[in-house]
Amino acid sequence: MRYCLALTLLLTSLNALSQQPADLDFIDHMLKKEYHREVIHLINRSEWNNLTPSGKDSMHYMKGWSHYAIKQLEPSANELNQVRRNSPFYHKARFFAAYNQIHLRRFPIALASLDDIQTEKTELQSLRHFQKAGIALLKRNFNRFDQEFSRVDTSYYPLAKESDQISKYATTLENHQAKSPVWGGIMSSIIPGSGKIYAGQTGEGISSLLTVGGLGLVTWENYRKRGIKDWRTLIFGAAFSAFYVGNIYGTVFSIQIAEDEFQQEYDHKILFNLHIPLRNVFQ
Repeated sequence: MRYCLALTLLLTSLNALSQQPADLDFIDHMLKKEYHREVIHLINRSEWNNLTPSGKDSMHYMKGWSHYAIKQLEPSANELNQVRRNSPFYHKARFFAAYNQIHLRRFPIALASLDDIQTEKTELQSLRHFQKAGIALLKRNFNRFDQEFSRVDTSYYPLAKESDQISKYATTLENHQAKSPVWGGIMSSIIPGSGKIYAGQTGEGISSLLTVGGLGLVTWENYRKRGIKDWRTLIFGAAFSAFYVGNIYGTVFSIQIAEDEFQQEYDHKILFNLHIPLRNVFQ
């Protein structure tokens, strides 16, 4: 009952306030309580005409931050980018707007947004180069990564740990030797299962070798004793052919899937690594 009453009072307050000029203190209170969908709803229905430019900046920031909190990255970026340069929310809004675009893999827009951020603070300039280095790494442009990362102040505390981590990611990715699906398929066609062993799937490779090899031996034995037209030769021969071809295709696709998963795993790591310094700097 208490929960229902509290919810009713909250909804009543929202409906009443949405018909009036925006109450920035109340919306900020809701934002701190993490009522993000309610914040968006209230701002959408609020009257903006009587707001000062500073008040409008606050509204854009709070709406953008609420969209960000519920992972609606595109509307978040749109709102945060409308915060003006003389607002106290400006730098935080613009850096997170750029991060949203990075997460959406809109790298040219993200780079343009970062370059557009005006600041004389060396810490924020370093943060900008860190974000741009992350974009280069997501694009697997290692030369560009080195150029941007060289301009990052790795002694700056909010960036220190993440700088070390992203440098390790860059080294791992640059030295990574991708397995060839074509070569794996060729290996499996010569010796069944060898392509999967090449791909690092030793257990599956041995299993394929035993299965295909066993069917091949049984087929050959039936052919030698009973001839090619015997029903047992035909059945075992069909099974051998199906497993032999399936082994080749399975090897090709498993290598491609493993490579895709490896790259996606590092993309997620890089994105997480880019996010932490933003939280550290703009607490």
